[in-house]
Amino acid sequence: MTILVALAPGERGSSALDLGAVLARSAGEDVVVVTVVPTPWPPSPYRVDAEFQALQERSAQEVLDQARTRMGDDLAVEYRVRRDRSVPAGLLEVAQQVGAAQVVLGSSASSGYGRVSLGGVADRLLHSSEVPVALAPAGYVARDGTRVRRVTVAFGRSDGDTDLLRTAAGVADRIGATLRVACFAVHPVNVFSGAVPGGADALVAGEWRRVLQDDVDRALRAGAVATRVETVVGQGDSWPGALTDVPWAEGDVLAIGTSSSAISRFFLGSHASKIVRSSPVPVVLTARG
Repeated sequence: MTILVALAPGERGSSALDLGAVLARSAGEDVVVVTVVPTPWPPSPYRVDAEFQALQERSAQEVLDQARTRMGDDLAVEYRVRRDRSVPAGLLEVAQQVGAAQVVLGSSASSGYGRVSLGGVADRLLHSSEVPVALAPAGYVARDGTRVRRVTVAFGRSDGDTDLLRTAAGVADRIGATLRVACFAVHPVNVFSGAVPGGADALVAGEWRRVLQDDVDRALRAGAVATRVETVVGQGDSWPGALTDVPWAEGDVLAIGTSSSAISRFFLGSHASKIVRSSPVPVVLTARG
């Protein structure tokens, strides 16, 4: 299997490259770094369009040249330029060709530093991707040799999140990472996984953690997964506050399950979308079930 890292022509940041390297190193996967050059359709005979196309080609090659200096020597990396009328379609075609296990993207240039943001390409890619999509926060940097050390699952109480938890437990066990389950609440209480009993904040959080631990233990036993799991509850007066209420460290990734809809393979509910955009660590989006 392969980790596919997608770069845009002219992309200056290295966040997607760093995250792709971390994921590949952790799972023992190869890496394919690709940049898709959009081609005009129908083809234009005008010189200005040909010149713009040539500029895009040079920009794509420059991005790949920079990527070669960034990727670690411990990884097997292939570099590709693909030409396609649609950037998302081109990425999906390459993902299928190389048997990608994940597609890795950086956050859009307009996102706040240290936060995850879905740009136009990521948003369209999520409609059709058959594999998990990993998103690096803006400005994400990983030191040489960094691996995934802990997988945190944003857990609700749906069957889909139970499946995600079991999958994450298997992945964490395979790559030698620890597993953590987190729920988040914004005050006035606006929870990711359902209603929380009333009372003082400390009592609510304590009871919620106990219920969460029972749910997690039950889900893992049912899946015959023997994994020790830490449970945490993040609270705050905003979604970023609730996310940062939970301690994060180098080597952390946050796994979030998505639902499917009539128009999208990956559909983010309102709470899940806010969690993604508030995450201070890389996010891996996986279709539930």
